[in-house]
Amino acid sequence: MRTSLLITLVPILVLFAACAGKGAKCGDGVQDSGELCDDGNKVNGDGCSSVCRIEGWCGNAVCEEGEAHTCPTDCPICGNGQCDDTESVASCTVDCYCTNGTCDEGESTAICPQDCPAVAVCGDGFCELDESISTCLADCYCTNGTCDPGETETTCPQDCGANPCGDGTCTPAESLTSCPADCYCTNGTCDSGENATICPQDCTTPPTCGNGQLDGQEPCDGNNLGGRTCLSQGFDGGTLTCNTNCTLNTAGCTSSTGCTIVPQSGCPNGQKCTVDTASANRCNTAGVLGDGEPCGVDADCAAGLGCAALPGTSGGICRRFCRGSYYDTSDCNDGPGSVCFYSVADGFGVTLSGLFQCTVHCDLVTGSGCGAGMTCTLLLLDRDGDQYKETDSTECFSNSDPYIFCGGSSPCPTGSMCYEGSCYRWCSSANTAVCTSMGLLCNSFDPQLFIGAVEYGLCL
Repeated sequence: MRTSLLITLVPILVLFAACAGKGAKCGDGVQDSGELCDDGNKVNGDGCSSVCRIEGWCGNAVCEEGEAHTCPTDCPICGNGQCDDTESVASCTVDCYCTNGTCDEGESTAICPQDCPAVAVCGDGFCELDESISTCLADCYCTNGTCDPGETETTCPQDCGANPCGDGTCTPAESLTSCPADCYCTNGTCDSGENATICPQDCTTPPTCGNGQLDGQEPCDGNNLGGRTCLSQGFDGGTLTCNTNCTLNTAGCTSSTGCTIVPQSGCPNGQKCTVDTASANRCNTAGVLGDGEPCGVDADCAAGLGCAALPGTSGGICRRFCRGSYYDTSDCNDGPGSVCFYSVADGFGVTLSGLFQCTVHCDLVTGSGCGAGMTCTLLLLDRDGDQYKETDSTECFSNSDPYIFCGGSSPCPTGSMCYEGSCYRWCSSANTAVCTSMGLLCNSFDPQLFIGAVEYGLCL
């Protein structure tokens, strides 16, 4: 019976193959005109789809599993993180919004100058990014509401004082017209100059917004982001949040710029390369504060430095970034008391490999090298925890840190250290006069204490 059945099928198969040319049929095992493949079945997921299209690559005109948010060519849907040709600000706010880097349909220079920049024309009343007080005084001048290139807090406090234009906050004194850098559609605030017609994202609030549920077309509500992240919105990292009017806020999202922290490179003038995530750096505004100066935020510190927390205080201190390993001094160019020591973590608390910060070089005898409210102190570095120091360094500590107290409620005076319960004056092989002026001698430690080529001791 089995042999007879095979013999019977042979002519049927031959006849079927002979007739295949008369009409394309997906799944017959023959790749006919119009078919990209034909594996003899209509099963999806085996490389050739049920409609005879090659599976597993973007651009095959088939919206396959896993492509919904990665292949807008095949899957043009609202919410895939791409503002597709068929979408607009009105039809898909999730994908098409101000600050997504594209001048989408429905946006203009007036409501979204970040994505739709205007062509700089001197005399049009707007100080564009490539204009300054030196190249176009007609548009860039003091009291125009913008801290223009060439202006400072000293020369123009009206524009560059507290809450200047460009600081990321739209103050009551600023508007869509006077400061589009801070006041723009999708910043979460219905700014002066905006209305429900030109910016419904900021000036209208769904009646259900605030209940924590994604109702209607809400992309988010409170902490409920519907699974959306900065990555799903086309960024490389950062933190996605929700505006009070239930629109996505991507201000905390970042994209890798390819810049490097040590040595500093890859950022335009006035900016510095800073830590974002373990896999991405970003360019940020550079400050002017140097090593050892107190800081509040990272942007206070100059290029190559980051604002690090000070133990026991709510403030911080600017420290230089360094590479390599602990105690390396090649990148710590602030002086002989500065060595690579502190670990660095990204914004998510992940310790980064190969990136550290230097201790601060300061003068133990004079106290110079530290900012206001700080004291230069000896730091014995024991990184491996064996209770034996590996090297000596200097460091700036806040005057409120109990580490530098010597009984009572205040630290030793500048140029002194606490030794066996009393404050003693620092001295060095380069400065023994501080002791002789008091009728004392500069006494060495045992073992001797060297920072660089200078030996330090105490006046006894």
